[in-house]
Amino acid sequence: MFGNFMIGFNAVMPMLIYMLFGQFFAQAGMIKQESFQDFNRALFKILLPINLFTNIYKSDFKQSFNGYALTYILVIALTLYFILAFIIPRVSDDRTRYGVMLQGSVRANAILFGLPLGTSLLGEENMGMVTITLAIIVPFWNIMSVIGFSLYSEDKVSFKQMGKSIITNPMVIATFIGLIVVLLGLQFPEVINTSLTNINRMVSPLALMVMGGTFSFAKLKDIDFALIFTVANKLIIIPLIGLTLGAVLGFRGDAIISILIAFAGPTAVSSYAQAIASDGDGDLANQTVVFTTMLSMITLVFLITLMKTFGLF
Repeated sequence: MFGNFMIGFNAVMPMLIYMLFGQFFAQAGMIKQESFQDFNRALFKILLPINLFTNIYKSDFKQSFNGYALTYILVIALTLYFILAFIIPRVSDDRTRYGVMLQGSVRANAILFGLPLGTSLLGEENMGMVTITLAIIVPFWNIMSVIGFSLYSEDKVSFKQMGKSIITNPMVIATFIGLIVVLLGLQFPEVINTSLTNINRMVSPLALMVMGGTFSFAKLKDIDFALIFTVANKLIIIPLIGLTLGAVLGFRGDAIISILIAFAGPTAVSSYAQAIASDGDGDLANQTVVFTTMLSMITLVFLITLMKTFGLF
Protein backbone atom coordinates (compact mmCIF):
# COMPACT_ATOMS: atom_id res chain seq x y z
CA MET A 1 0.00 0.00 0.00
CA PHE A 2 2.85 2.39 0.87
CA GLY A 3 4.47 1.65 -2.49
CA ASN A 4 1.23 2.56 -4.27
CA PHE A 5 1.00 5.76 -2.23
CA MET A 6 4.53 6.72 -3.26
CA ILE A 7 3.64 6.24 -6.94
CA GLY A 8 0.88 8.82 -6.55
CA PHE A 9 3.03 11.08 -4.38
CA ASN A 10 5.96 11.04 -6.80
CA ALA A 11 3.64 11.75 -9.74
CA VAL A 12 1.89 14.73 -8.13
CA MET A 13 4.40 16.47 -5.89
CA PRO A 14 6.77 17.67 -8.64
CA MET A 15 3.83 19.64 -10.07
CA LEU A 16 3.37 21.37 -6.70
CA ILE A 17 7.08 22.18 -6.53
CA TYR A 18 7.00 23.77 -9.99
CA MET A 19 4.02 25.93 -8.98
CA LEU A 20 5.72 26.97 -5.75
CA PHE A 21 8.76 28.09 -7.74
CA GLY A 22 6.45 30.22 -9.89
CA GLN A 23 4.82 31.78 -6.85
CA PHE A 24 8.26 32.46 -5.33
CA PHE A 25 9.42 34.23 -8.50
CA ALA A 26 6.27 36.36 -8.42
CA GLN A 27 6.44 37.23 -4.72
CA ALA A 28 10.16 38.02 -4.91
CA GLY A 29 9.55 40.35 -7.85
CA MET A 30 11.94 38.38 -10.03
CA ILE A 31 9.28 37.92 -12.73
CA LYS A 32 6.55 40.52 -13.25
CA GLN A 33 2.92 39.60 -13.90
CA GLU A 34 3.22 41.06 -17.40
CA SER A 35 6.02 38.58 -18.11
CA PHE A 36 3.96 35.69 -16.76
CA GLN A 37 1.16 36.71 -19.13
CA ASP A 38 3.64 36.76 -22.04
CA PHE A 39 4.84 33.28 -21.07
CA ASN A 40 1.22 32.16 -20.86
CA ARG A 41 0.49 33.32 -24.41
CA ALA A 42 3.60 31.57 -25.73
CA LEU A 43 2.62 28.37 -23.93
CA PHE A 44 -0.93 28.18 -25.21
CA LYS A 45 -0.21 29.34 -28.77
CA ILE A 46 3.08 27.53 -29.45
CA LEU A 47 4.65 25.35 -26.77
CA LEU A 48 1.68 23.31 -25.48
CA PRO A 49 0.49 22.57 -29.05
CA ILE A 50 4.02 21.31 -29.83
CA ASN A 51 3.75 19.17 -26.70
CA LEU A 52 0.45 17.64 -27.84
CA PHE A 53 1.80 17.02 -31.34
CA THR A 54 4.94 15.34 -30.00
CA ASN A 55 2.98 13.04 -27.68
CA ILE A 56 0.88 11.80 -30.59
CA TYR A 57 3.86 11.56 -32.94
CA LYS A 58 5.89 9.47 -30.49
CA SER A 59 3.06 7.17 -29.36
CA ASP A 60 1.77 3.96 -30.91
CA PHE A 61 -1.53 5.64 -31.65
CA LYS A 62 -3.11 2.79 -33.62
CA GLN A 63 -2.63 0.47 -30.66
CA SER A 64 -3.43 2.92 -27.86
CA PHE A 65 -6.55 4.72 -29.13
CA ASN A 66 -9.72 3.60 -27.35
CA GLY A 67 -12.88 5.05 -28.87
CA TYR A 68 -15.07 3.44 -26.22
CA ALA A 69 -13.18 5.19 -23.42
CA LEU A 70 -13.42 8.55 -25.19
CA THR A 71 -17.17 8.07 -25.76
CA TYR A 72 -17.59 7.10 -22.11
CA ILE A 73 -15.79 10.27 -20.96
CA LEU A 74 -17.98 12.53 -23.09
CA VAL A 75 -21.24 10.79 -22.10
CA ILE A 76 -20.44 10.91 -18.36
CA ALA A 77 -19.26 14.52 -18.66
CA LEU A 78 -22.50 15.61 -20.36
CA THR A 79 -24.68 13.69 -17.92
CA LEU A 80 -23.01 15.13 -14.83
CA TYR A 81 -22.99 18.58 -16.41
CA PHE A 82 -26.76 18.71 -16.89
CA ILE A 83 -27.45 17.15 -13.49
CA LEU A 84 -25.41 19.92 -11.86
CA ALA A 85 -27.03 22.56 -14.08
CA PHE A 86 -30.36 21.44 -12.61
CA ILE A 87 -29.15 21.25 -8.99
CA ILE A 88 -27.14 24.48 -8.67
CA PRO A 89 -30.07 26.98 -8.87
CA ARG A 90 -31.71 24.97 -6.07
CA VAL A 91 -28.78 25.25 -3.68
CA SER A 92 -27.77 28.87 -4.37
CA ASP A 93 -29.83 32.04 -4.62
CA ASP A 94 -27.14 34.20 -6.28
CA ARG A 95 -27.61 34.10 -10.05
CA THR A 96 -24.10 35.50 -10.72
CA ARG A 97 -22.69 32.34 -9.14
CA TYR A 98 -24.64 29.70 -11.05
CA GLY A 99 -22.38 29.56 -14.10
CA VAL A 100 -19.23 29.88 -11.98
CA MET A 101 -20.28 26.95 -9.79
CA LEU A 102 -21.17 24.85 -12.83
CA GLN A 103 -17.93 25.36 -14.77
CA GLY A 104 -15.87 25.19 -11.58
CA SER A 105 -17.36 21.77 -10.81
CA VAL A 106 -16.63 20.20 -14.19
CA ARG A 107 -14.03 22.15 -16.20
CA ALA A 108 -10.65 20.57 -15.51
CA ASN A 109 -7.20 22.07 -15.97
CA ALA A 110 -6.59 19.13 -18.27
CA ILE A 111 -3.63 20.40 -20.30
CA LEU A 112 -1.43 21.86 -17.55
CA PHE A 113 -2.04 18.96 -15.14
CA GLY A 114 -2.92 16.18 -17.56
CA LEU A 115 0.26 16.17 -19.62
CA PRO A 116 2.79 15.94 -16.75
CA LEU A 117 0.59 13.60 -14.71
CA GLY A 118 -0.04 11.27 -17.63
CA THR A 119 3.64 11.25 -18.59
CA SER A 120 4.66 10.44 -15.01
CA LEU A 121 2.19 7.55 -14.71
CA LEU A 122 2.41 6.09 -18.23
CA GLY A 123 5.69 7.30 -19.76
CA GLU A 124 6.17 9.50 -22.85
CA GLU A 125 5.73 6.59 -25.26
CA ASN A 126 2.23 5.70 -23.94
CA MET A 127 0.60 9.14 -24.08
CA GLY A 128 -1.37 8.71 -27.32
CA MET A 129 -4.78 8.04 -25.75
CA VAL A 130 -4.27 10.70 -23.08
CA THR A 131 -3.29 13.29 -25.68
CA ILE A 132 -6.36 12.59 -27.83
CA THR A 133 -8.55 12.83 -24.74
CA LEU A 134 -7.02 16.20 -23.84
CA ALA A 135 -7.47 17.51 -27.39
CA ILE A 136 -11.18 16.62 -27.26
CA ILE A 137 -12.06 17.42 -23.65
CA VAL A 138 -10.49 20.91 -23.54
CA PRO A 139 -12.53 22.47 -26.38
CA PHE A 140 -15.54 20.45 -25.18
CA TRP A 141 -15.41 22.11 -21.76
CA ASN A 142 -14.76 25.50 -23.35
CA ILE A 143 -18.02 25.14 -25.27
CA MET A 144 -19.98 23.78 -22.31
CA SER A 145 -18.74 26.63 -20.10
CA VAL A 146 -20.12 29.19 -22.55
CA ILE A 147 -23.41 27.30 -22.73
CA GLY A 148 -23.47 27.02 -18.93
CA PHE A 149 -23.31 30.78 -18.44
CA SER A 150 -25.92 31.31 -21.15
CA LEU A 151 -28.32 28.95 -19.35
CA TYR A 152 -28.62 31.49 -16.55
CA SER A 153 -28.57 34.68 -18.62
CA GLU A 154 -30.61 36.34 -21.35
CA ASP A 155 -27.72 36.40 -23.81
CA LYS A 156 -27.86 33.98 -26.76
CA VAL A 157 -25.07 31.54 -27.54
CA SER A 158 -23.19 32.13 -30.80
CA PHE A 159 -22.56 28.64 -32.15
CA LYS A 160 -20.79 30.15 -35.18
CA GLN A 161 -18.30 31.87 -32.89
CA MET A 162 -17.80 28.68 -30.85
CA GLY A 163 -17.19 26.67 -34.02
CA LYS A 164 -14.60 29.18 -35.21
CA SER A 165 -12.85 29.13 -31.82
CA ILE A 166 -12.57 25.33 -32.01
CA ILE A 167 -11.14 25.01 -35.51
CA THR A 168 -8.66 27.85 -34.88
CA ASN A 169 -7.55 26.52 -31.48
CA PRO A 170 -3.77 25.84 -31.72
CA MET A 171 -4.10 22.68 -29.61
CA VAL A 172 -6.81 21.23 -31.83
CA ILE A 173 -4.77 22.09 -34.94
CA ALA A 174 -1.64 20.48 -33.46
CA THR A 175 -3.58 17.34 -32.57
CA PHE A 176 -4.96 16.93 -36.09
CA ILE A 177 -1.53 17.50 -37.62
CA GLY A 178 -0.13 14.87 -35.27
CA LEU A 179 -2.83 12.39 -36.30
CA ILE A 180 -2.13 13.02 -39.98
CA VAL A 181 1.63 12.52 -39.48
CA VAL A 182 1.05 9.25 -37.59
CA LEU A 183 -1.52 7.88 -40.04
CA LEU A 184 0.77 8.67 -43.00
CA GLY A 185 3.71 7.06 -41.21
CA LEU A 186 5.92 10.11 -41.62
CA GLN A 187 9.24 10.24 -39.76
CA PHE A 188 11.32 13.35 -39.04
CA PRO A 189 15.14 13.62 -39.11
CA GLU A 190 16.94 12.93 -35.83
CA VAL A 191 17.66 16.62 -35.22
CA ILE A 192 13.90 17.37 -35.32
CA ASN A 193 13.09 14.39 -33.08
CA THR A 194 15.65 15.49 -30.52
CA SER A 195 14.36 19.06 -30.54
CA LEU A 196 10.75 17.90 -30.09
CA THR A 197 11.75 15.63 -27.21
CA ASN A 198 13.62 18.39 -25.40
CA ILE A 199 10.79 20.90 -25.88
CA ASN A 200 8.35 18.27 -24.66
CA ARG A 201 10.25 17.80 -21.41
CA MET A 202 10.60 21.54 -20.84
CA VAL A 203 7.01 22.65 -21.45
CA SER A 204 5.15 21.10 -18.50
CA PRO A 205 7.48 22.45 -15.76
CA LEU A 206 7.44 25.89 -17.40
CA ALA A 207 3.63 25.86 -17.72
CA LEU A 208 3.18 24.90 -14.06
CA MET A 209 5.64 27.59 -12.90
CA VAL A 210 3.73 30.18 -14.91
CA MET A 211 0.47 28.92 -13.44
CA GLY A 212 1.87 29.20 -9.90
CA GLY A 213 3.16 32.69 -10.59
CA THR A 214 -0.22 33.99 -11.70
CA PHE A 215 -2.20 32.82 -8.65
CA SER A 216 -3.89 35.49 -6.54
CA PHE A 217 -4.47 34.70 -2.86
CA ALA A 218 -6.05 38.03 -1.90
CA LYS A 219 -9.63 36.78 -1.44
CA LEU A 220 -9.10 33.25 -0.13
CA LYS A 221 -10.42 33.99 3.37
CA ASP A 222 -14.05 34.27 2.18
CA ILE A 223 -15.01 30.58 2.25
CA ASP A 224 -18.72 29.81 1.91
CA PHE A 225 -21.10 27.04 0.82
CA ALA A 226 -20.79 27.82 -2.91
CA LEU A 227 -17.01 27.33 -2.78
CA ILE A 228 -17.23 24.13 -0.71
CA PHE A 229 -19.94 22.74 -3.02
CA THR A 230 -17.87 23.48 -6.15
CA VAL A 231 -14.56 22.18 -4.78
CA ALA A 232 -16.18 18.98 -3.46
CA ASN A 233 -17.77 18.30 -6.84
CA LYS A 234 -14.55 18.94 -8.77
CA LEU A 235 -12.13 16.97 -6.63
CA ILE A 236 -14.20 14.23 -4.98
CA ILE A 237 -17.71 13.53 -6.25
CA ILE A 238 -17.23 13.74 -10.03
CA PRO A 239 -13.85 11.92 -10.10
CA LEU A 240 -15.20 9.08 -7.94
CA ILE A 241 -18.26 8.68 -10.16
CA GLY A 242 -16.22 8.76 -13.37
CA LEU A 243 -13.49 6.41 -12.14
CA THR A 244 -15.81 3.95 -10.38
CA LEU A 245 -18.12 3.50 -13.36
CA GLY A 246 -15.11 3.35 -15.69
CA ALA A 247 -13.51 0.60 -13.58
CA VAL A 248 -16.77 -1.38 -13.50
CA LEU A 249 -16.99 -1.13 -17.30
CA GLY A 250 -13.49 -2.58 -17.57
CA PHE A 251 -11.33 0.39 -18.53
CA ARG A 252 -7.70 -0.10 -17.55
CA GLY A 253 -4.25 1.30 -18.29
CA ASP A 254 -4.10 4.46 -20.40
CA ALA A 255 -7.92 4.48 -20.71
CA ILE A 256 -8.48 4.78 -16.94
CA ILE A 257 -5.66 7.35 -16.68
CA SER A 258 -7.43 9.36 -19.40
CA ILE A 259 -10.60 9.24 -17.29
CA LEU A 260 -8.64 10.39 -14.24
CA ILE A 261 -7.17 13.34 -16.13
CA ALA A 262 -10.52 14.29 -17.68
CA PHE A 263 -12.35 14.42 -14.34
CA ALA A 264 -10.00 14.65 -11.38
CA GLY A 265 -7.75 17.65 -12.07
CA PRO A 266 -8.25 21.11 -10.57
CA THR A 267 -10.51 23.71 -12.16
CA ALA A 268 -9.08 25.33 -15.31
CA VAL A 269 -7.25 28.62 -14.80
CA SER A 270 -9.08 30.08 -17.81
CA SER A 271 -12.41 29.67 -15.98
CA TYR A 272 -11.67 32.93 -14.13
CA ALA A 273 -11.46 34.90 -17.38
CA GLN A 274 -14.62 33.17 -18.60
CA ALA A 275 -16.47 34.15 -15.43
CA ILE A 276 -15.46 37.80 -15.75
CA ALA A 277 -16.39 37.92 -19.43
CA SER A 278 -19.81 36.42 -18.64
CA ASP A 279 -20.55 38.78 -15.71
CA GLY A 280 -20.15 35.99 -13.19
CA ASP A 281 -18.70 36.09 -9.69
CA GLY A 282 -14.98 36.56 -10.40
CA ASP A 283 -13.98 36.21 -6.75
CA LEU A 284 -15.64 32.79 -6.50
CA ALA A 285 -14.01 31.73 -9.78
CA ASN A 286 -10.56 32.73 -8.50
CA GLN A 287 -11.15 30.98 -5.17
CA THR A 288 -12.24 27.82 -6.97
CA VAL A 289 -9.12 27.72 -9.15
CA VAL A 290 -6.74 28.26 -6.22
CA PHE A 291 -8.45 25.88 -3.76
CA THR A 292 -8.93 23.06 -6.27
CA THR A 293 -5.32 23.40 -7.39
CA MET A 294 -3.95 23.24 -3.83
CA LEU A 295 -6.27 20.48 -2.60
CA SER A 296 -5.85 18.40 -5.76
CA MET A 297 -2.32 17.69 -4.60
CA ILE A 298 -3.96 15.58 -1.87
CA THR A 299 -6.94 14.15 -3.74
CA LEU A 300 -4.90 13.10 -6.79
CA VAL A 301 -2.43 11.19 -4.62
CA PHE A 302 -5.38 9.48 -2.88
CA LEU A 303 -7.08 8.56 -6.17
CA ILE A 304 -3.88 7.30 -7.81
CA THR A 305 -3.12 5.19 -4.73
CA LEU A 306 -6.61 3.62 -4.90
CA MET A 307 -6.32 3.00 -8.63
CA LYS A 308 -2.93 1.35 -8.25
CA THR A 309 -4.11 -0.73 -5.28
CA PHE A 310 -7.04 -2.09 -7.31
CA GLY A 311 -4.79 -2.79 -10.29
CA LEU A 312 -6.40 -0.31 -12.67
CA PHE A 313 -3.09 0.64 -14.29
